[in-house]
Amino acid sequence: MEQFYVSTLSFSILLISLIWYIKTLLKPDGRIPPLPPGPRGLPILGYLPFLGNDLLQQFTDLGHKYGPIYKLRLGNKLCVVISSSSLVKEVVRDKDVIFANRDGPIVAYVATYGGNDIAWVKTQLWMASNAENICTRDAK
Repeated sequence: MEQFYVSTLSFSILLISLIWYIKTLLKPDGRIPPLPPGPRGLPILGYLPFLGNDLLQQFTDLGHKYGPIYKLRLGNKLCVVISSSSLVKEVVRDKDVIFANRDGPIVAYVATYGGNDIAWVKTQLWMASNAENICTRDAK
C-alpha cells in the first residue's frame, strides 16, 4: 500500500513538472525581449574571473568583439554595457525618463528618509522641481 502512495506521488510530481516545462516552453508573446550579445561567464562568478587589471582596455576589446551594446554578468548581476558615445547620449539625454523611473533599493529609501535625496528622488518630482538650478553653478 505504501508503495502505491510513493508511486502516485512520484507520477504526480513528474506530470506537474512536465506540464510546467511545456507551458514555459510554448509561452506566447509574453517573453522577455532578447538581451544583447556578450561573453559567457561561469555560473556563479559570471565574467569576474576573466577580467584583468586594465578594465578600460578589456571593455574596449569586448565592445569591438560584441558591438556597441553588450551584456556582461558580474557575479549574479547582469550588466548592460554601452560603449558608443552616441548611444550613451541617447540613453542619458533622450531616454532619461525611461531609465530613471526605477525603484531604488529599500536601504536607500531608509537612509535618505523616503528618497529625499538628489540621487533617489522620483523623476516626476525631480522634473517638477528646478533641477537645473540645483545641479549647475553660475559661471559669474
